[in-house]
Amino acid sequence: MKSNCFARVSSRDVAREPSTSHPLAAESPISHLNGACFLNWANRKKNLKGRPCHPEPRLAMSVARPARSLLRTCVASARTAQAVGCQHQHQHQHQHPFHTSAPRPSKRRSRFRNVKAEDLGLLSPEKLAKYRQDKFADYTKEELEALKSKYTPEQIEAIKAGEEAIDPDDLIFQGRLRDDPYRPQYVEDYTVLDPRYDVKPELDGTPFEPQWLNPSDWADKYGSKLTDLTDKKTSEQLTRSMVRALRRVKESNGAELIDLTEEELVDLEKDPELLKKYLVEEDAEAKSDDDSAILTKEQVMKLDKAIDEEWKKELSKISEGPDSGEGEPSNLELIEDGPAGTIRLHTAEAVELGKVPGVEGLYKSAADPEDEGQDDDGRYQEIKRLTGMSLRDIQSIYRKVLVQRWVTNQTRLGKVRSTSIVAIAGNGNGRLGLGIAKSTEAGLAAETAQLLAIRNMKPIRRYENRTIYGNAKAKVSGTVVELFARPPGFGLRCPHRIFEMCRASGIHDIAARMPRSKNPMNSVKAAYDALMNQVDPEEIAIGRGKKMVDVRKVYYGGNVY
Repeated sequence: MKSNCFARVSSRDVAREPSTSHPLAAESPISHLNGACFLNWANRKKNLKGRPCHPEPRLAMSVARPARSLLRTCVASARTAQAVGCQHQHQHQHQHPFHTSAPRPSKRRSRFRNVKAEDLGLLSPEKLAKYRQDKFADYTKEELEALKSKYTPEQIEAIKAGEEAIDPDDLIFQGRLRDDPYRPQYVEDYTVLDPRYDVKPELDGTPFEPQWLNPSDWADKYGSKLTDLTDKKTSEQLTRSMVRALRRVKESNGAELIDLTEEELVDLEKDPELLKKYLVEEDAEAKSDDDSAILTKEQVMKLDKAIDEEWKKELSKISEGPDSGEGEPSNLELIEDGPAGTIRLHTAEAVELGKVPGVEGLYKSAADPEDEGQDDDGRYQEIKRLTGMSLRDIQSIYRKVLVQRWVTNQTRLGKVRSTSIVAIAGNGNGRLGLGIAKSTEAGLAAETAQLLAIRNMKPIRRYENRTIYGNAKAKVSGTVVELFARPPGFGLRCPHRIFEMCRASGIHDIAARMPRSKNPMNSVKAAYDALMNQVDPEEIAIGRGKKMVDVRKVYYGGNVY
C-alpha cells in the first residue's frame, strides 16, 4: 500500500509543472525521471507477484520523457522575476562552493582617490600651461650655467635630450604627482650612498697570507698602531681648537683679515681633514695677484697676536676641562682589524674569536672588598648588580620558603625528579617579592627562588603602615583569597602562608578567608595578587573630582599608630 501511495504522488509530481517556490524544483527534471524509473522497477516487482498495478504509474512511465522536454520550454516563461533572482543567486553560490564569504552585490569601490583633470582645472589651455610651468618648468639660463659648471658638455646634451623626449603633458595626465606627507622633501642625485636606505656594496677583496706574530711582535705592532691613532686624534683636536679660535677672531675684529667663511669654519670643525683643501703649498703660485688680498705687516702681527691669545684659551679649556674623548681612538678604529673591519676582506685567515692577551683574570675570585669576606664565592654578585643593594642590605631582608613540591618530568631516558620552590622576600616596611624556581637539587632551587623574590620585590600599599585599604579579593584557578582590614591590635588572623607574607611586608592587622580551594601554591599567588591590587581611595577621589580627608588623622592629630 505504501508503494502505491508513493507511485501516485510521484506520478502527479512528474505530470505537473514544477513549483517555483523551491529553488531546486525548476533546475532540472532529472529527479522526476529518476522517480519514473523507480516506479517502473516497483511495478515490475508487483507484476511478478501477480498483483494488479495502478494505472497511474503507467501514465508516469509514458509521460516521463515528454515531461522533461516540456519542462525545458515552459519553465522559463512561467518563472517570476523573484524566482529568476533566486535562481541567479543560487547559481552564483553554486559556482563558488569553497568560498566562505558572501558574494558582493556590486563592484568594489577603489581604495585610492582618483583625481580627475577637470577637478584640477586642467581642461583649459591657460590653466594647463600655468600648471605645467609650476610643476615642470623648463631650465632657465642661470640653471643651465650652473649645470655647465657641474657637468661635462656631453652630459649637458644628454640632459637636454632627455628633457625634449619626455612630454610634460604625459606626466601630468598619466603620471602620479605625490602630495602625501611621506613624499621626499629633498633633491637626490643618487651619487652618494646613504647608509639608512642604500644597501652596502659588496667589495671584492684579494686575500693574502696571514702573518703569525709572536706576542712581543704583536704587542709592538698594536702599540705602534695605537700611537698613530693617538697622534692623529691629537692633531685633529688641536685643529678644532684652532678653528674655534679663528672663528672667535673673525667674529670680533678679523672679518676682513680671514678669508674663510662661517660655513667653511663649521665644516672644518666637523672634519679637520678638510684643512688640506685650504692649505697652499710653498712652491705653488698665488692664484690671484690682487693687491687688496695682500696684508700689511701690521695687520699680520695683529692677526697673529689675536689668534695666539684665542688659541691659548682653547688649549687651557682642553687641559683643565673634563676629558671629552676627542683625543682617544674610537671603537670603530680599534676594531678595524677585527671581524667587522675592512681588513678582513683582504685576508685568508678565519674570523678571529677575540684577542685574549693572557689567561689572567679567568680564575679571578668574584670577592668584593666591600663584602668583608662574606661572599667569596660570588653568590650575591649578580643580585647586587641587578638591585644596586649592598650585601648587608640583601642579608637583612626577610626570606621564607612557603611551598615545596616534588615534580617529575617524563623523558625518553626515564623520570627526572625535581623540586619546585615558592619563596617570598620582604623588608618588613612595605615591600614584598615572590619567587618561583625549580631544580633537581632542593637547596639550589630554594636559594634561586629566594634571590628571585628579592629581585621581584614591589611596594605594598598599607593604611597607617599596619593594615590594608578596605577589602581585597583575588582568584587564581579554583582558589579565592579574601583579605579584610582590621583595627589596631587585631593581629594577623589568617592561614600560616598568608601570615608569613604579611609579616614580611610589614602588615600587622588583617583577617583572611579562603572559602574555596586551599591549594598551597595558588593560595600564595592569590594572596600576593590581592595585596598588589588594593583599591586606592586617592585614585577614586581624583576620579570623582573630590577631596578626601582621613577622619582618623584629623580626630587624633595624626597619632593613630
